[in-house]
Order: sequence, then structure tokens, then C-alpha cells
Amino acid sequence: MKLYGSPGSPFARKVRIVIAEKNISCEYIVARGRAPGSPIPPFNPLAKVPTLVRDDGRGLYDSAVIVEYLDAIGSGPKLIPEDFEQRIEVKRWEALGDGITEATVNINHEYREPADKQRSAEWFANQQLKIDRGLAVMERDLGANEYCCCSRYTLADIAAGYALGYLDFALPEFEWRGKHPALAKLAGHLASRPAFSNTVQFKPV
Repeated sequence: MKLYGSPGSPFARKVRIVIAEKNISCEYIVARGRAPGSPIPPFNPLAKVPTLVRDDGRGLYDSAVIVEYLDAIGSGPKLIPEDFEQRIEVKRWEALGDGITEATVNINHEYREPADKQRSAEWFANQQLKIDRGLAVMERDLGANEYCCCSRYTLADIAAGYALGYLDFALPEFEWRGKHPALAKLAGHLASRPAFSNTVQFKPV
């Protein structure tokens, strides 16, 4: 299999974390969907990363779809539980992580625009509110627990961890740890896992 992604894509990192945790052999190829001659569009009509190319040549896209596929074919404990209620809870955490990350991406990309072309202060406040609310719910629901869901390591922890990691990377001036000590503890714990430490973003692409 092949995974197309970029070092600055948090959603590609999410998939790479799952690949590592599930001990899956997969070639990681740095590419951008919009670049001239990109190899991505034949496998993903949306021309976005991450895009996974299966061994049979078919493409999969959207990180939530990709990680569910990888969880089903990889080894080790399931990251997405079979039990319906636990599964839905894990997917809820994933939606929170993806939503926080999407808002962070939006702010980070807008900061790169010239000041006179940036969106309104109201737009920035709305994106920030998504992040603040998402983190507050994560902090509340994690509480004193070691794991986000199901009393064990799941995709919920990956969702929280990659979102927090991207927040540190893209908006380093945003101090979230003081308000969210449970999440800060979780982030520290996850950072020691090889799947996290070996997939840190180093530069925007």
C-alpha cells in the first residue's frame, strides 16, 4: 500500500499514527494534490491528502475512512471497538479531534495571507470558539481517566493526541495546557509512544 501525504498535514499524520500502531507495511510518499503532475488525482478525485492506495490499486480518501480500513486489516487490538456504544463514543472523539484540527488549519492558513486580505475578526473568533469548545469537552470527558474512552488505548486517544499536537505546531502562541491539565497529561503520555514521536510535523507544506 501507499499513503500520499505531506509533512504539514495533520490528517495525514493521524493516518500515519494508525499505520504505526497497527504494524502495517505502507510506503509513505510526500505529495500535494494540487501540484502539477501530482500522482494523487487518479486515486482521489478531490486531490487531497491523505490518500491511501490499496494493494489492489483502489484509492481511499478522508482520514476517518482510511483509519477505519486500516484498523480492520492491521494487527493488534482494535482501535475502534466492535461494541456499538463504545464504537460510537470513539467516533465522537474522532469527530472532536478532526473538528478542532480543521479549525486550527483554517486559522493557520489564514495567517499566511497578507494582513489586508485576511478574513474578519469575527471569522477568527468563530474558529477559535470551535477550538475552545472542543478542548473543553475533551477535558471534561477525559477527567481523571488514563484513556479517552473504553478504559484502554483507542482511536479516541489518537484523535485527541494528533489534534493537540497540531495545535502546538500550527498555533504555538495558543496556551491550552493551563486550562486543560487532563489533556496536557494525556499529550505528554502520548508523546512517548513511537507512533507519535516518529510522525511529528516539521514544516508546513
